[in-house]
Amino acid sequence: MPVITGAKTDAEKFAGALRTYAIEALMQDNKSLQAGTSHNLGQNFAKAFGVQFQTAAGGLDHVWSTSWGVTTRLIGGLIMTHGDDGGIVLPPRMAPVQVVFVPIYKTETEKAAVMGVCTHAADDLRAAGVRVEVDARESVKPGAKYYEHEGRGVPLRLEVGPRDVGQGQVTAARRTGGKMPLPLNGLVGEVRTLLDVIQREMFAAARTRREQNSRRVTTKAEFLEIANGPGGFIYAGFCGDPAVEQEIKDATKATIRVIPDPEFRSREAPTTCAWTGRKATTEAVWARAY
Repeated sequence: MPVITGAKTDAEKFAGALRTYAIEALMQDNKSLQAGTSHNLGQNFAKAFGVQFQTAAGGLDHVWSTSWGVTTRLIGGLIMTHGDDGGIVLPPRMAPVQVVFVPIYKTETEKAAVMGVCTHAADDLRAAGVRVEVDARESVKPGAKYYEHEGRGVPLRLEVGPRDVGQGQVTAARRTGGKMPLPLNGLVGEVRTLLDVIQREMFAAARTRREQNSRRVTTKAEFLEIANGPGGFIYAGFCGDPAVEQEIKDATKATIRVIPDPEFRSREAPTTCAWTGRKATTEAVWARAY
């Protein structure tokens, strides 16, 4: 899940903290998700609760503390970042089941051959550290299994039928789309490579979508058009006035998600506040958020 990083403004930081830092991700509906935060609490909470430590000099001082918020919301963020109308789409590294075998057969003879291939190949993949499941349920048809595993977001489905066994292959179906034959000889390497490709492509697609919906504006009219229209990340100069920050929130429901870290800032720093026309003291990233 690609994110941008930076510091929160005083209006958006954790109450009582000296500073708050955040990672922000852009969901497919162009709303921002605060995917995680860390707070420098200074000595404020230690003083409130009387938490002290003995210093090297032998005296007492209030502890300096931090708070970190990286929680189960990341699961929701992952689902919203990659999911589609078919259900969850899980990156291979995060998927509880990375590969599922679906055996296809009609006769007992075909079953013996197909299940033998599935079982042996699954054992080899497990030995290589791949999380594998063989869906051997006889009460569920292959098509229903496809639908179920797609909804669960399993990255790679390996279909094995009598024809595949005869040709020394499996038929691989990617959750992100596309089918291809994979040879049984060297299957472990083929599967691991394909899982790596899926992982990279999913991240790249999400990052491309974020960048396509990240806009740099210089005027109030541009700001309003995007904030009240398609949404996304709005990069703009900001004068630093808390009253202006609140005015923008009231007018657009967009808030400053972060003051971006250097790697996420515009190549040329804005010199003018997009909302007021006054001198900009920083660049900020706005968006409507969950």
